[in-house]
Amino acid sequence: SGFNRFRNVTEPLKDPKNQQLIVFMDIVEFLKPRFVLMENVVDIFKLAGGVLGCYAIARLVS
Repeated sequence: SGFNRFRNVTEPLKDPKNQQLIVFMDIVEFLKPRFVLMENVVDIFKLAGGVLGCYAIARLVS
């Protein structure tokens, strides 16, 4: 995953290891389930000012 000591802390969504979040959100958007369960990975709301966490929430509420 993109949550390791070699991670891209300035632009985490450009890190290829974080593409799994984008793919997951694309699948959720396509399937439109009533509920979504997502693991709260360490630092998802801390890394780069919470970019990954905010991205995930924004995709869920859009």
